[in-house]
Amino acid sequence: MKIVSLTKADLSMGLRLGGLKECYIIESPEQAGERILELSQDPEIGILIVDDEIARMHHDLIDDIRSGKKTFPIIVEIRTSDKKKVTEGVDPLTDLIKRAIGVDISASKDKESQSPKV
Repeated sequence: MKIVSLTKADLSMGLRLGGLKECYIIESPEQAGERILELSQDPEIGILIVDDEIARMHHDLIDDIRSGKKTFPIIVEIRTSDKKKVTEGVDPLTDLIKRAIGVDISASKDKESQSPKV
């Protein structure tokens, strides 16, 4: 089984640096829809990574693929655009982990709570 991404150029570069070998760069929404359909029919692909902008444009198509009888590919959406303004001191990765497991795991907050207040 292969892992394949279907993203814009900047995210594709990051995924390649992370070791992903098959990265398809999308230039237009029409191209994305055709490529999603093509990749979802490839029996070699186990995971298809799609950025959230492309996923929003082709939400119905992705839902149809997910609701089909096939187990694969698993379509994973990566959030690339953040509607909220990133504020100083906020770590988006820590926030993502906190939302996923329901617990804040950062060590810095533990140190702050244990230090005596003067």
